[in-house]
Amino acid sequence: MRKMLVSLCSAALLVGGISVARVLAADAKTVEGELVDTHCYSKNGAKGEGHAKCGSKCAASGIPVAVLADGKAWTLATNPKPLSESVGKTVRVTGTQNAEAQTIAVDKVEVKDGDAWKEVKLDDVHHKGAKKDE
Repeated sequence: MRKMLVSLCSAALLVGGISVARVLAADAKTVEGELVDTHCYSKNGAKGEGHAKCGSKCAASGIPVAVLADGKAWTLATNPKPLSESVGKTVRVTGTQNAEAQTIAVDKVEVKDGDAWKEVKLDDVHHKGAKKDE
């Protein structure tokens, strides 16, 4: 009886663990759109190639960036500095979306370069760019 109970509990934990892993993996989504700096976009809707130079300066100074996708500006929860040269360009962002906060916890960012996509090396404590104890 005891072995049967242990076996049933083990099976339940295994099935539950697989279900949780599937749910967590399902949270990662990919969105594609234009990368903008949040200050100028929030203040006056600035975007596009005409604003790319200013937006790049804003992102390089530390102002957060967002991706315009599906009619919404999704703020990227990552260091904006490595993305500064990509402001005004089409990006593909993979990460966990928080609809309530309108943010994406970024796992990966790619920039469209012609017909190809090039991954941007992110640089923050979550992407092993900076030391975690700083």
